[in-house]
Amino acid sequence: METAVVVERIRLLLARFPEDEETVRRLVATDSSFDALCHEYLEVMELLHGFEVQVERLSQRRAWLEEGTADAH
Repeated sequence: METAVVVERIRLLLARFPEDEETVRRLVATDSSFDALCHEYLEVMELLHGFEVQVERLSQRRAWLEEGTADAH
């Protein structure tokens, strides 16, 4: 597996568990089920980030709408 692909797949996991970097890298290289879990973890974290961005946008929109409604009264 390409080094860049592996690094991207485990980047968020290493950010969360920096003390276990050596173990994570070893497991990704030697255990296909662990590698699959790392891939799934990355997908879930990316989805969560997308949802967090959307929640922030919706919160800002709600605030804007509430301000407009308050001004109308």
